[in-house]
Amino acid sequence: MYGYEWTDEYGIFRLTIDAKIQKEIRPVFHEELDFFGMDRYWDYPKDTDAPLLWAEGIRQYVLNGECVAVAQGGSFYTKPTIELRTDKRLVLKPIDTKRLYEVNKQLLVSLEQMEIQFIREQYERYAPHGFSFICAFSGGKDSILLLDLVSKALAPNSYYVVFSNTGMELKTTLDAVEKAKKHWPQLRFEEAKCHMDPAESWDKFGPPGRRMRWCCSVHKSVPTILKLRELTGNYNAKAVVYDGVRAEESVRRAKYDKVSVGAKNISQINCHAIIEWNTAELFTYLLSHDLLLNDAYRIGLFRVGCMVCPMSSEWWEGIANTVYGDEMKQLIFRVEHFAKNAKQTEFKKYIENGGWKARVGGKGLDNGGNRTKEIVENNALVITITKPTQDWIEVAKILGVFVEQADKRLLHKIGSQNYECRIQKNEETLTVSYYPFSQMDRFVISRIRGVANKVGYCVGCKACMVQCPTGAFTIQPDGKIAIRENLCIHCYNCIEFTDRSCIVADNMRVPEGGFVNMKGLDPYHHFGFRQAWFTHFIDDGLDCFTKGLLGTVQYSALKTWLKDAEMIEMKKAGNTNTISITPLGAKLIQMGSYKPFTWAIIWANLCYNSTICRWYCLNAEIGATYEKSDLVVMLGDSYSKSNRENAITALTETLRQSPIGSALKQGLPIELTKNTFSYLREGWDYPDAVALLYALYLYAEHTGRKTFTFTELANSHANPEAQGISPHDIYGIDVKAFREKIQGLAMTYPQYIRVSFIANLDNIILEDHTSIDILDLAENE
Repeated sequence: MYGYEWTDEYGIFRLTIDAKIQKEIRPVFHEELDFFGMDRYWDYPKDTDAPLLWAEGIRQYVLNGECVAVAQGGSFYTKPTIELRTDKRLVLKPIDTKRLYEVNKQLLVSLEQMEIQFIREQYERYAPHGFSFICAFSGGKDSILLLDLVSKALAPNSYYVVFSNTGMELKTTLDAVEKAKKHWPQLRFEEAKCHMDPAESWDKFGPPGRRMRWCCSVHKSVPTILKLRELTGNYNAKAVVYDGVRAEESVRRAKYDKVSVGAKNISQINCHAIIEWNTAELFTYLLSHDLLLNDAYRIGLFRVGCMVCPMSSEWWEGIANTVYGDEMKQLIFRVEHFAKNAKQTEFKKYIENGGWKARVGGKGLDNGGNRTKEIVENNALVITITKPTQDWIEVAKILGVFVEQADKRLLHKIGSQNYECRIQKNEETLTVSYYPFSQMDRFVISRIRGVANKVGYCVGCKACMVQCPTGAFTIQPDGKIAIRENLCIHCYNCIEFTDRSCIVADNMRVPEGGFVNMKGLDPYHHFGFRQAWFTHFIDDGLDCFTKGLLGTVQYSALKTWLKDAEMIEMKKAGNTNTISITPLGAKLIQMGSYKPFTWAIIWANLCYNSTICRWYCLNAEIGATYEKSDLVVMLGDSYSKSNRENAITALTETLRQSPIGSALKQGLPIELTKNTFSYLREGWDYPDAVALLYALYLYAEHTGRKTFTFTELANSHANPEAQGISPHDIYGIDVKAFREKIQGLAMTYPQYIRVSFIANLDNIILEDHTSIDILDLAENE
């Protein structure tokens, strides 16, 4: 909330709203200095519990505002090193943490009282409605601060303190929990723990990845909800969970509301009481109240949590594996096994570079692969499942009731429609068909597919079970799914809470490229479509290619980008190459290079004509964040690594250096370190109506039809025969919002588009215009 500025007092900073310094900061203790052997260069006491100096941005050691050393390197197998930034033999002394608090008392008391009031308000708001209350406790600094505030705000018997023991905690964290119990003896501490130990779950799911963090659900969220049901004796128990999430920790968390309803579970409200606190405020509070209970902070760890985590930094890994290697070896062994299976000959280098964290599917896993296949044949949806783990009829009860006919045929009532269901089994394969396919809408198809994933992959992790509001969905002691039909209300929460309806399926399936023909992966020589280059083209027209402002290869890349955007046309007549500006190009030149609308039209054409852009459009999930290494792995092995890296570089440079990434939000660049970025595909939240209409006309031109259904559009992504790309895929728009946008288009531009969204009819009719005609609407506005 506040920044800080250094004072003239040793190790003391002042919190202030006008501060220039906004970095994360942490205290540095003698144990960390000993770990790096700094007593060879500096003199400092080793008989004090107080910090001796501070570190900004984790690695920069700061004494009274001056950087005196910087940590370098570090990874699983390599200990970080310290580079001195001063020739002086420093004499360090304990920082007076009580004085630090006195300097900042006014602001901290204000913050403390504000959060205590917030915690009480949420209690008074939800307690009359029968909610239970939980203070989530992890043994880390954030949860320690949170617990102290909650303990001051609420009566001890009005809430539970629940420690989610993942089984992957460092011993220092378990010790911190015991210290907390002694510090707050009046509180009701409880432990939530998964029925699977980490070794078992890692073997079944594979190592977690940055985008495949199954561990949070399986080992934290789900056990917490089950523990609450056990404590209250109420299956439908609703809970307010106070947690220690802070905005400073990540870009995504910075966007959280202070109160999130149903974000993690349908019966759970999360209150982020300290979301606005930064580390300067947090450590000032903890140190002055003698509450820094976890000793892991004393050796330099900035965050504590699972001992092997895909979200951890190289700094964390370099220290943790050096100090706590014996505790971590069981999980590191599984990371190494995965790396070797993924055909990484230099597996340690692969792990050190974080390659394992980019895992996006089952490749390299013993049980990985695609176990379900589907085809449409003779008006029936036919699904084949290899080595099913569950019974189809039992799981499919969540869709509706089965009725066995006299001739042994099964009728399955899904919604208001009856479908003929046929099941064939052999030793390792299950084949299920549903007829008639022509009567299925996209929801029915998606839900049958969800059942198939559960039948093919489920290991009984119970993540689905806690999504059920009635207790109909159960996991038996043997890991089998059982549906209590008398309780099931067919709400589909259990198959719609995750992408493929099953967390194991999310983790085990192998990316197949989204039906994209990957021919011509990188014609751009790793250069992106930069806004500055486009401006150069607008200013100078075709003469820009003779100006010499760019290199030869860069001009070649620019020509290819412009051709794929359909702004120029290149023809070869004999030995002569000619370039001309297309009618579309002429219109976009007039609009300029700074309007998001211009780039929306460019992006739509690139999704059709650029292999790497089309692949990204169809495979990058909305709301997901990717690093370049993630995207390279997702491309698969059809091309050499260098070819894939060049293509991804061209793509990410386009996202970073044009409005496609930031204004259209197809890949918001998030700086991780200097010149290193991740990309958040947030999706275009306020899409231009004319751009959407243009993309619809592109769809019509590529499919050769001016009439189609909304269901066809929504499902085109999954159709290998689809010739067109839906605007909701191009611009990353939620399907429900996209439907509303189309209805709005029909009202605003009735001479260009008509729709019929009545009952099961969802026809879209475009009039006799071209996509280029649509641009005139933008010119006239």
